[in-house]
Amino acid sequence: MVTKRKLNKTGKITLAIAILVIIVLPLIFFLTKKYTKNEMHILKVTENYQIKIDYPIIHQKKLDNQIKEYINFEKEKFQNTVNLKIPVGENHKYELVIGYRLIKQVNSNNSIHHHIHFETYTYLGENQYIRSDKTFHYDSKNKKYLSINDYLDGDKSFEKLSVFSYYYAMQYIEEHGLELDESIIKQITTKDFDNYEHFFFKEDGLEILFPLYKISAEHDEVIKIIIPPKEMNQLVKEQYKVKEDEKKKEQIIPEKRDISKYKNKKLIAFTFDDGPSEITTNRLLEELKQHDAKVTFFVLGNRVEANQNTLKKAYQEGHEIGSHTYNHRNLLLLNDYTRIQEIKETNQAIENVIGIKPTLLRPPYGNINEETKKISNMHIIEWGIDTLDWKTKDKELIAKEIVDNAYDGAIILLHDIYESSVDGALLAMEKLEQEGYAFVTISEMAELKNITLDYTTLYRSFN
Repeated sequence: MVTKRKLNKTGKITLAIAILVIIVLPLIFFLTKKYTKNEMHILKVTENYQIKIDYPIIHQKKLDNQIKEYINFEKEKFQNTVNLKIPVGENHKYELVIGYRLIKQVNSNNSIHHHIHFETYTYLGENQYIRSDKTFHYDSKNKKYLSINDYLDGDKSFEKLSVFSYYYAMQYIEEHGLELDESIIKQITTKDFDNYEHFFFKEDGLEILFPLYKISAEHDEVIKIIIPPKEMNQLVKEQYKVKEDEKKKEQIIPEKRDISKYKNKKLIAFTFDDGPSEITTNRLLEELKQHDAKVTFFVLGNRVEANQNTLKKAYQEGHEIGSHTYNHRNLLLLNDYTRIQEIKETNQAIENVIGIKPTLLRPPYGNINEETKKISNMHIIEWGIDTLDWKTKDKELIAKEIVDNAYDGAIILLHDIYESSVDGALLAMEKLEQEGYAFVTISEMAELKNITLDYTTLYRSFN
């Protein structure tokens, strides 16, 4: 006969702790790991200036502290300067924009190197933005900063690098029609470590940026070259060599849905700016499936490369991809060439990932004029409902703003880089579904409303 024993008070406590350790703690660890914050966003708008800053969190204390110091220094320097200046007007505010590119390099010796490049643009009321660049190269395994010298296979390799760089830089200025003297190209490509601060190892070779403003304030261009794998492998140490086999680009076929079923429904276009983001955009994509919703993403060109898997997923699942320019600069403050560059480079970055160029453009801050419309040769999409999600960062307030102001044909402005914006959008969808709304992309909306988009109209709604 088996005798059943009741647990005493101590035994019950011990059992509860065991359950906590076995079940609850791993669950907490999983959720924490899944949603660990991997970047920070600063957006501040005053009567006098606006600040937009994005920077990554690598979860390497030494590197993260260095990045934060750089960001704080640039922000404080800008604010101290503009606080002494007279306001210049609503559409021409003083501005600080800092964006970044992150390339994670996994080497044959299993070390992981992070290459983080910041482009900083400051508008202080002169004729154009002032640009500066900062790049961090960091070995996460050995916890140390790197330079180009850590990759090159001896002094002779550096000499070869200088020769290759000169050749491709000359090719660049010829292809882009830049009026630059050969002596300038020789100066920026000489065998000097300061010339080779901004480099990245990519599938198509070694990319190097040469900011010309370091030589002369008269030149604000940045020359970008790619040294192909075959030549790059002549320069670098064995563990950094790459295979020279060309990879075929995968063809991405987006999902298509029958939108005729929405003809008798009220329609809303949810649009999301400033992404993509690895964590928040991917979570949004998963949740949208529960609402039979397709949305439009207006992405920043400087975020495409580091988040290309997320962009592919969004496009493949039938969402629409538009441009929000490359660096989020006020287009009204740029000359024609730079405006074209902001738009063209973003379109190219998107095409490199999903195989097609976008046709929709949302100008930063909604600032656009007739000249820029002509230059862009794209459909300009603004918004009718501004949730101010970047400011409130409160999902309940965001959802309320959407639901209270919703109407058939509305275009809603949100930002998928904020968790609260994702939560607010999904909460609003739950309520709007009950009111008979369907959630469509910009192009689906135009088709359902029998509207042919043109290049001269600025679209804020389709009502």
